[in-house]
Amino acid sequence: RLLDLGVPPFLIRATLVGILGQRLVRKICNRCRETFEMDTAELKDMGLDVGRTGLVRLARGKGCLHCRGTGYFGRTAILEVLPYSESLKKMTNRAADLEGLSARAREEGMVSLRENAVKKLLKGETTYQEVLRVTWGQE
Repeated sequence: RLLDLGVPPFLIRATLVGILGQRLVRKICNRCRETFEMDTAELKDMGLDVGRTGLVRLARGKGCLHCRGTGYFGRTAILEVLPYSESLKKMTNRAADLEGLSARAREEGMVSLRENAVKKLLKGETTYQEVLRVTWGQE
């Protein structure tokens, strides 16, 4: 994005330490939380790969007075953190394509917004509907 804005590559390399992306997802209300099982194939059909097969236990809010019938109360951040390593700096120097930079970032352990959201889904912090709403079009 900085390159698109016309920032010279040498300036990016000299000053950038890392890149952080974040979105907020609604948290399931603790007072009306209920669990249910869902087949991972259904999640995969919706574009959510949870990294396992079979049934997975998820949570949702039924709705109560505390959450005003929504099933959600509060928000939590999903994050995508990319430390700007030497190898990424070299790729920026060569004006590498976006796919190449993305592949390198993944090799170096970057966790995407969608992957971080799926972790929160599996912990029962948010719903698959929220994950899809907030990360739509990613991955």
